[in-house]
Amino acid sequence: MPNDSHPQDILENIAAFRGDIALVIVTDINGGTLRAKGAVMAVTPDNAFGYISAGCVDGDIIFQARAALEDGNIRNLVYGEGSPFKDITLPCGGTINIKVVPNPDKKIIDQAANKLASRQTVELQLDNFAFKYSPKIRLRITGRSAPFTALANLALTSGFEIVGQSPDPELTQDNFTEFDHLTNPNALPLMRDDPWTAVVFLFHDHAWEPALLKQALEGDSFYIGAMGSPQTHSNRIETLTAMGIENSDRIRGPIGLIATMRDAQMLAVSILAEIIDTAQTAGRLS
Repeated sequence: MPNDSHPQDILENIAAFRGDIALVIVTDINGGTLRAKGAVMAVTPDNAFGYISAGCVDGDIIFQARAALEDGNIRNLVYGEGSPFKDITLPCGGTINIKVVPNPDKKIIDQAANKLASRQTVELQLDNFAFKYSPKIRLRITGRSAPFTALANLALTSGFEIVGQSPDPELTQDNFTEFDHLTNPNALPLMRDDPWTAVVFLFHDHAWEPALLKQALEGDSFYIGAMGSPQTHSNRIETLTAMGIENSDRIRGPIGLIATMRDAQMLAVSILAEIIDTAQTAGRLS
């Protein structure tokens, strides 16, 4: 099984697994902890995926989960302050409350995984605990050349769903969740943006932008950004205003937490950091 950490990945793998498997859920936290409330992992007799602490606590969680698989009993565990496990400490301090559910109801897991896969929020309810989960952040990258490739590669390793859209003939479906080959600036791809989508425009040839930006502004994405200097962005807004578009202030430009980045790799880090920060502020992260 892959060692993914997003709830959608873990729930999908639990739903598909044939055999005994335990769902581990963080039900509460206090103080410094690595994972937030609602974080999940899963444990089988032979494997584990996801993580809670990425340290010694996970070792005991796995031990407790396998014991739960043997006796069939739900376990409520506490690590840190107030824990009965005096020999297991949290280096950052704080407290983690854990619920271990052996062989959770597959119907409940299936429904939750399917909702997340169809880009809907879901409230997972198990043993008097309920938590609302959101779909993965989807990153739609429209552009070409080195900045496009650098951002796509970084986002892929960061666990984003990636929709690539480019006129570059050498780019294909590989390494993208979905891919559209752009043929001309006015042949618009299917609109798939939702409230968990960030859209980034990475064109040096800005003639590609107007119709595509207009389409993006009609969608529900939580972030729209376009590469270019302050003067380029000013010209972009003037063009859109002349087209009768009134909400072009949604477009961020220059993009990135550090707007002066010129290296493609560093620009990708800067853009992705800004997207994550915006997602956190907008409540789009699980």
